[in-house]
Amino acid sequence: MMNRRELLQAIAVATGAAFVYNPAYAIWKPPAAATSVADSGFNAQQVALIEEICETVIPRTDTPGAKDAGLPAFVIGMIRDCYTPTQQALFEAGMANVETRSQLNFGKSFTDASDAERNELLTAIDSEALAYNKGEKVVWEGEGFGDLPHYFTLFKQLIIFGFFTSKEGGTEVLRHVEIPGTYKDIPYKEGDRDWATVWPT
Repeated sequence: MMNRRELLQAIAVATGAAFVYNPAYAIWKPPAAATSVADSGFNAQQVALIEEICETVIPRTDTPGAKDAGLPAFVIGMIRDCYTPTQQALFEAGMANVETRSQLNFGKSFTDASDAERNELLTAIDSEALAYNKGEKVVWEGEGFGDLPHYFTLFKQLIIFGFFTSKEGGTEVLRHVEIPGTYKDIPYKEGDRDWATVWPT
């Protein structure tokens, strides 16, 4: 069973940086009503961009994808309610950078790009983020954002965190078990899915 500490450690390993979050937003506890998409201040084009970034990172396959789990609204609510003004500015600068690089690479908006083009771009940016967080010089210079990690790290952390604490991620990707329950010794086989307990309702 994956506990909160293990989940945050997994996020840190996957994104190459310490998890940026608000301690009050604890896993498995029902959150307060988040800022809605309509009240977030993001325009329709920005919301569409967030939706497609989320779905590119966790696409629907034989299991639910980011949109199925309501990730775009979760990401927007977390950014507006739980992040500092500087972190919010980094998120918005990152969105603009993704859009600029899509236009340069493919001559079209990220939302108009093909699945293959979106994957190609975000894979390159993800590799750049890992290098940037190690102190290497990359295209993204991070000017004005102090010691914050690469913007894509912020995106990816929220997407992973939100998905695996959602009902869809917790029951259809992880293996769900109600707690408390009786003890059962279940041997682990390589390739088995991790376990999830309850989620907020």
